[in-house]
Amino acid sequence: MFAIDFLAIGHVCHDWTPSGNVLGGTTSYASLFARKMNLQTAILTSFGSDFEFQNRFQNISLHSIPSDKTTFFKNIYDGNNRQQFLLKKSNNIFTSHIPSEIQNPKMVLLGPIANEIDFHLLNNFENSLVAVCPQGWMRRWNSDGKVYHQMLENWSVFKKADLVILSEEDLNFELDLIPRLTELFNILVVTKGEKGADIFSNNNKHTFPSFPSKLIDPTGAGDIFATAFLIRYFETKDISQAANFANAAASFCIEKAGIEGIEDREKILNRVAKIQFK
Repeated sequence: MFAIDFLAIGHVCHDWTPSGNVLGGTTSYASLFARKMNLQTAILTSFGSDFEFQNRFQNISLHSIPSDKTTFFKNIYDGNNRQQFLLKKSNNIFTSHIPSEIQNPKMVLLGPIANEIDFHLLNNFENSLVAVCPQGWMRRWNSDGKVYHQMLENWSVFKKADLVILSEEDLNFELDLIPRLTELFNILVVTKGEKGADIFSNNNKHTFPSFPSKLIDPTGAGDIFATAFLIRYFETKDISQAANFANAAASFCIEKAGIEGIEDREKILNRVAKIQFK
């Protein structure tokens, strides 16, 4: 029934740096991590003929909606704070774009970066374990491309998801929203950067500390956490194992620049085994 283990939906993109464009996007990090886990992986995305990194997705089933341009961000970091500009945007993604060969994956991660995924896609994966990363649905931008946050009014659009994974920053640090969200979702994961993650399930709150690591580049750490959590939860159905695996995977991610920080399963599990939290 399942031809695909892991499906990532959302834009791949170019992220500007002073030394040239680098590959970005939740879908990029998620699919490359899933491939590193030896999963049969697919992407549903949109990019233009100007996309520079298609060769990075070897052995991944790549399905792209044609577009006249590739989504392009410029990120300016000041410590952990980011100022972001959206300079180009590819086409939006709708249910009609889902090819038949990827309609029944074991796992699905919906990770928009520029409000590009139609909410109705969540109605199409009843046989899959579905995770959503809402951050990109809350991005808006002005005429200069400067990205700003706009809180969702109707969180119930994610009720069909099995896992909702977001950060305190995604909530604009309005943490009083969390109790209401825990009533809507079976499992809510709130990441807190170097403070680890809180997971809310069955009216319980579980806190999992981050793993010690040396920060080189924070880009993609949240995407790797979400993907690793989804995969390990699918494998174990255990929140603790999933959270520790995800925190360890994210700790590797920030120790190198960009996708170079994606590590394999053995190294991640070894790091989990070496660090015992009280």
